Amino acid sequence: MSDVVIKIEKLSKKYRLGVISRQMLVDQIESWVARKLGRPDPHASVFDHQTDRMPTPYDFWALQDINLEIKKGDVVGIMGRNGSGKSTLLKLLSRITAPTEGRISIRGRIASLLEVGTGFNYDLTGKENVYLNGSILGLKQKEINDRYDRIVEFAEIPDFMETPVKRYSSGMRVRLAFAVAAHLEPEILILDEVLAVGDAKFQEKCLNRISEIRDSGTTVLFVSHSAQSVLELCTHGVLLQEGRLVEHGTAREVTGKYLESLHLSHAEDALSGAAESHVGLQAGKIAQLLAQQLPDGHLVFNAAIETPDGIRTIDVGWISKSRMKTIRTEPTWSAAPDISVSIVSRKRSVQEAEIDNHFLLKSGAREAWIVMPDGGLDRRTESGRGKMELGVGEKI
Repeated sequence: MSDVVIKIEKLSKKYRLGVISRQMLVDQIESWVARKLGRPDPHASVFDHQTDRMPTPYDFWALQDINLEIKKGDVVGIMGRNGSGKSTLLKLLSRITAPTEGRISIRGRIASLLEVGTGFNYDLTGKENVYLNGSILGLKQKEINDRYDRIVEFAEIPDFMETPVKRYSSGMRVRLAFAVAAHLEPEILILDEVLAVGDAKFQEKCLNRISEIRDSGTTVLFVSHSAQSVLELCTHGVLLQEGRLVEHGTAREVTGKYLESLHLSHAEDALSGAAESHVGLQAGKIAQLLAQQLPDGHLVFNAAIETPDGIRTIDVGWISKSRMKTIRTEPTWSAAPDISVSIVSRKRSVQEAEIDNHFLLKSGAREAWIVMPDGGLDRRTESGRGKMELGVGEKI
């Protein structure tokens, strides 16, 4: 028997922009006839405020021609920039929406956690929602009873299980939703970027639970912008770009491609005469270098750091696991990552970067880097502290 549990063939998903669907069948028929005759859709309700006219509806392909096979026990990290189609792919796999073209074959029971509160009935209590989700997954009441105490313990909200979910905070909802999805023992677990809602301690707890699920042989699909999390948790990776699958391979291969793709195309981020000074391109190179040479840590991007002189923003940072557990990250970082990188662009001069680095070093950074427009690298440390042992040249 084949060990392929998910097979995706020529999968595409199209949305009609400029038109809001109606509930009445007659409205749908009128819209279809109008489009066939080349006339404005009488039920379009998105207006151009300048002309007071209905815009011409057009098709948007969120996904195009995706072909992919995922085997039993694979842990697949799905990566890509915002708008690349990651969440759409997970919704199709979870059967929340239907594909426009192609087909998906799935063998096994699926549990999905796509956003905070997905699958919850907000009028029911937390306990009732646990049993509701278990029933949807096909579990018997005795099986849910056996898992209930573990779910409550993991979610850490025992005093609120008899409270309606509509009264929960977003953090409480994501705690319970993850606990339910992770302890009902599905054969395929699908996770979108929901862990961004939880605090650092709970995120670490969730990542440890995902590792346990991975080791049990469950197939996991995990969407994340964190290259480090994908490297730590995943066996394979998928990279989406503008709705197309551009890379499928090992987690290291795909994260490398993703970091390379982080370059920006906006002209304001480039200095005159320096085509390769795009902030994103340099950030991708730095991140790839750090991930390769310092695998036992976390990469961060565009982090706001509290310093003695106020808030300073870094483009890339690397932080050790031990410090990650003790630093507050929301709403701003309470200390600088071990390596804090500032990239010179039109938005940040060399002088500004030097000032930033002065205060970042005072806020706990072991090294503060400045990346010049030509790729030159200036590594600075606090006086009396040696540089970290890294095979980094004078240019990136």
